[in-house]
Amino acid sequence: MSCKNIENLRRTELKIALLLKEKHLLSAKELQGMLEVDKATIYRNIKHLLEKQTIREIKNSEGIGYYELNCKIHNPIHPHFECKRCKRIFCLKPFNAEDILSLSNYSEYDIDEIEVIFKGVCNECKKN
Repeated sequence: MSCKNIENLRRTELKIALLLKEKHLLSAKELQGMLEVDKATIYRNIKHLLEKQTIREIKNSEGIGYYELNCKIHNPIHPHFECKRCKRIFCLKPFNAEDILSLSNYSEYDIDEIEVIFKGVCNECKKN
């Protein structure tokens, strides 16, 4: 999937998409702080972007959503890492073609999405 409708977004939606293109993975709270808009505006725009499949959501173990562009050109299929201490989610390097084929052939089911999350302690929390 290429970047869906990124050029046809409303102003705040486009700002969110551009931030995610630059920063890769942000929570609604982080987006709100960077854009300096109210909470309702952020969640309304996130909802629209999810419905349009422009972004995807990755939730941590506490249910907090982190968002990234749903775009294989700028954001190929990749696993994520959740820190057990700070609960932040980080992007890891993309899978190569063999990894994806191997995972998609794992069962006889029709798999259309793969989500891999590793858990441990991030470098920042290891220092503290």
